[in-house]
Amino acid sequence: MKWILFICSAVVAIIFYIVNQMTVSPGTSSGNGNPAMLVGWVLIPVLIMMVLTWLKVIRMRALSKKFTIAGISFIALHLIVGIIYQRIALDGYRNVIRKALIERDGTVDESYLTSITSGLTIHVNSQYFNVNTYLMFITASLLIALVWHVWDLIDKGKEI
Repeated sequence: MKWILFICSAVVAIIFYIVNQMTVSPGTSSGNGNPAMLVGWVLIPVLIMMVLTWLKVIRMRALSKKFTIAGISFIALHLIVGIIYQRIALDGYRNVIRKALIERDGTVDESYLTSITSGLTIHVNSQYFNVNTYLMFITASLLIALVWHVWDLIDKGKEI
């Protein structure tokens, strides 16, 4: 089981690295959509595999109520802090792109800046696929498995 989690984590790391490297330089125009998302879709089945594997590991261990609740709380806190950090980093990166556009064109069209830095565009791959979001992906898979485990226990009328 640990090997499956290790291999899945390595696959996720490789995908995050590839997508991160497919970010265009600030100020560069790109009209071909985001080909990195073709690679990114592989993350969905890997996430499912990780959640199911975590669930098997959790069920094999007799996790205490304290540990389970602390784990869910800690991971939820990690994800909240990670999301806040990413929002701040994205705002900072928008400023980097803004400066690059000013150097290139002498001015910035704010609607254009917003459009290229919103959603899953090739301009912000590095903002969504980095070390922080990698760790968030891994811990989110564990959180889903822990919540699923608790849900199953409650559904079966067992104590957590």
